[in-house]
Amino acid sequence: MPKFRNWLEEWFGIPADEDDNGSPPKRPSSDSGTSGEFHVLRVQPTPNPNAFQFVINAPIVASGTRTFESADDAKGDPFAEALFQIYGVENVYLKESFVTVTKSETVGWHAVFERIGETIEEKIRFYDTSDESQAPHEEPESILDKFHKEDFPNCNEEEKTLIVEAVLDQAIRPALANDGGGLDVLGIEGNIVKVHYQGACGTCPSSTTGTLSYIETFLKDTLHSDLTVLAQ
Repeated sequence: MPKFRNWLEEWFGIPADEDDNGSPPKRPSSDSGTSGEFHVLRVQPTPNPNAFQFVINAPIVASGTRTFESADDAKGDPFAEALFQIYGVENVYLKESFVTVTKSETVGWHAVFERIGETIEEKIRFYDTSDESQAPHEEPESILDKFHKEDFPNCNEEEKTLIVEAVLDQAIRPALANDGGGLDVLGIEGNIVKVHYQGACGTCPSSTTGTLSYIETFLKDTLHSDLTVLAQ
């Protein structure tokens, strides 16, 4: 799969002619490739220097997201297991038609980039279920159509969570997805909104500073001035 070698050279200016031991890398045979319907269209950097977004030619998740945060978390899933067998892979995040892979800071991209790309093309599959609850829920537009800002303080925690989710779906998550990440709302306790970053956002240097501050300011302006956002 020479295209991953080309991408490696394009993004990092490093011709992948040698591995870390100074010997030529093992090149795939001429007939290697994916026999399925999926393949990588392009690879995009993210604001997180340790995460890259691999854009697939078709949707790979029916709805929602799939996250694998460790090798133990990946057990039983052939695709995720294969990625975590690559030394340095720390997180795998799937949404819509992309896979974001986050690596350890101790491993250079030149050592794992090509193998990650090849593994994605060889093992990727379609997921008809996601991490999110499969229980029926209202569409964000429906929730916000009935919502009045002044009513927010009087809502219970479940209602507040649904409203926050709807606002994030409309204004925050699309931007995070463009950068290969996402945001999971863990719950609301009083005026504290607890969130968990997904994908590239998980270890991004800006996620706990600039991005978190922006999200908090946005929710304060949109919902209630006393809200605080806490990343966990």
